[in-house]
Amino acid sequence: MDDNIKIVSRFSGKAKINISIAIFLIFIVIIVLTSINQVKNIVEKREKIVELEEKLNWHRNENINLLALEKSLYGEEAIELEARKQFNMTAGDETNFSVVLKDDESEQNYKNDGTQASCDDIYSNTDLWGNIKIFYNEEIKSN
Repeated sequence: MDDNIKIVSRFSGKAKINISIAIFLIFIVIIVLTSINQVKNIVEKREKIVELEEKLNWHRNENINLLALEKSLYGEEAIELEARKQFNMTAGDETNFSVVLKDDESEQNYKNDGTQASCDDIYSNTDLWGNIKIFYNEEIKSN
């Protein structure tokens, strides 16, 4: 009796094999697409790392240059040059001269209380310590 039973299927053997191969190929395509995306992310991150390393190296070189510049400022000549430029200082028997140009406006300067300022109270562009003295006398001492 077992010989008389015949199993009938919807698909033939070739069709089943073709469907299995198609499903397998779709699975492979999905895996490949997923791995391409991951590889793309890895490449982008490596490029970012290279860019950041270049930026770090540039900042390190800039720091080295600034440290070298700072060390060079401790030399006697560099200190003297900066003192002359920034603070209008002199060395030894030298004398500072400053030229004050008077305008019509500068002669008519008024203090806060309305009285006219004296000629000695005019700020100079080159005399830092004189300007500080004027500021102290007019603003701080008077209050």
